[in-house]
Amino acid sequence: MKTNRDALLLIAFRLFLKNGYDQTRMQDLVAASGLSKGAFHHYFPRKADLLHACIEHFFGRFLPDMDPSAHQHFEDLVLDGARQYAQLIDELTSLDIPLAAYQRFVWSLLPEHSEAFIERQRTIEDRLTQLAEHDLAQRRLISTNTARTLAIQAMALTEGLGVLWAANSPKKKATPRAFFEQSCKAWLNDLS
Repeated sequence: MKTNRDALLLIAFRLFLKNGYDQTRMQDLVAASGLSKGAFHHYFPRKADLLHACIEHFFGRFLPDMDPSAHQHFEDLVLDGARQYAQLIDELTSLDIPLAAYQRFVWSLLPEHSEAFIERQRTIEDRLTQLAEHDLAQRRLISTNTARTLAIQAMALTEGLGVLWAANSPKKKATPRAFFEQSCKAWLNDLS
């Protein structure tokens, strides 16, 4: 069972997807929630607070763990990132949220909130680079590309798989997790 906060996040997220963040008014959010204005503001005093909570709930929590002990090798982090993205797709699907609408929404936020997104991506890219450097030195990876290039390629691959899934998901027989894992493993096999 969802908490009121989780229910409000889903209501807001659907309105943001439908109308866009700028066109969604606070009174629209309050009305859709069925709560009084005071009760709604208890959870989210400002629309920006609600947006940041939505970003964390529908984006941030699906990023792979960046604790250095969480992943020992490049492949581990690549596959963890793919699994996390597949989990996001599964959750969005279970909530009846179209992946293409979700992707448009995230991209629409980038101009205004790019610093936060870029910082998260930079953290992932840096950790992927560290692991790739280690694995290249240990000959676990074989590539003429630099560790940084491999990190960027891994991130682009995962994001590209999300776009491909969104474009073709009704035709897919595999689950998002299987599709992402198989695709990433095929790329990683070329590096070992």
